[in-house]
Amino acid sequence: MNLPITYPKQEVRRSFTLGIVNGVVFQFATRLIDPPLILTWFVSQLTSSNLLIGLVAPLQSAGWLLPQIFVSAHIQRMQRKMPSYALAAVVRVLCWMLLATTVWLVDDPRWLLASFFILYTIANMGAGLGGLAFFDVIAKTIPARRRGRFFAWRQLLGGLLGLAAAWIATLILNQPGLAFPRGHAVLIALYCVVTLPAMASFIMIHEPPGPTVAQPVTSRQQLRRAGQLLRDDGVFCRYMAVRLSLGLAGIALPFYGMYAKNVLGAPGGMVGVYIAVRVGAQLLSTLPWGRMSDRYGNRLVLQLSNLGRGLTALLALALVSLVSLLHLQGTWLPYLALPLFILDGALLPTQVLAGGNFLIELVPDAERPLYMGSANTLLGVIVLLSGLGGLMVDLVGFAGLFTLTLCLCLLAFGWALKLPEPRKAD
Repeated sequence: MNLPITYPKQEVRRSFTLGIVNGVVFQFATRLIDPPLILTWFVSQLTSSNLLIGLVAPLQSAGWLLPQIFVSAHIQRMQRKMPSYALAAVVRVLCWMLLATTVWLVDDPRWLLASFFILYTIANMGAGLGGLAFFDVIAKTIPARRRGRFFAWRQLLGGLLGLAAAWIATLILNQPGLAFPRGHAVLIALYCVVTLPAMASFIMIHEPPGPTVAQPVTSRQQLRRAGQLLRDDGVFCRYMAVRLSLGLAGIALPFYGMYAKNVLGAPGGMVGVYIAVRVGAQLLSTLPWGRMSDRYGNRLVLQLSNLGRGLTALLALALVSLVSLLHLQGTWLPYLALPLFILDGALLPTQVLAGGNFLIELVPDAERPLYMGSANTLLGVIVLLSGLGGLMVDLVGFAGLFTLTLCLCLLAFGWALKLPEPRKAD
């Protein structure tokens, strides 16, 4: 989508810089708590329930995605969406501060587990309140053919800082004076502090007014309109089929680490190695993905992302089979899982490019909140269902879980081949 004609070039540069600062600092902060590894590991120390352990990573994404259709009716009537982002920032900071305090003070594992899931869910849903505003501001301030580089630089520089964050997290978790769960409390507190300048930098962007939907729409009417989009808009329907299949394939993500811990015998300190390897792969792949997005469009990025996720699941399935058939043992076994985290890291930049960034170009400006809210809320439901991965491990084992993931990725790839490239129409 094009920018408003009156938006000056110096403001584009300013927005580009502030948006990168926002993403870089958030990347660093997120690596301090790394939900698929550090927070999942934290919950695994409080409960043996694979169902609860498997919910940690999906709740991060689902909490961000689920609220969006319910606030989209209000958001699309706002010429400027930044106030909703600022409100979401306040909710997030308060929840993470309270969570850090709770983890430090509460000793009872049951209360600690319940408090964690309640505050963690509210914090992520608070982030979702600002999700539509974030992408709308980006669409109005960053040109389409610079967004690939924009998101690439956010992730590249954030990944560099993420290496330092992985080292800091490992150092804190291995401190003898910070026995469980106090080391995690320190990491959560650091995350909260670091996110403050990240959110402040984004709020400093000068957002221009944009097109609005003047007629008031209730949440119920907005839900009906969302259903109508899926019936009438064939391109949007295919796009959602791809995203929902890929989102459900994320069911396996937290269990790469759990497989390494429970079967390969990975010690607690190995989590830092996995994070560092994943971040390193992300660094090497970020700019190439960004250039591919700007030059060839995000449809190709989406297709390759599906193939890459499928390859990761295939390697995980091969690893399970190899260890099971040959009865392998040894302290070197945890290193066999490294390719899984390398591939996962290399594909991380595609999540934004092939997700929200692609959808921005597919939909009309005035209805962007409706389309994005519909897509993200549906995706949030699927991501939340992916939290049942722990239940699947209990029923069919790691091999069954990774086989399902492989099938879903191949299905998503088939649908992605039928999507148009919006830049060719331009």
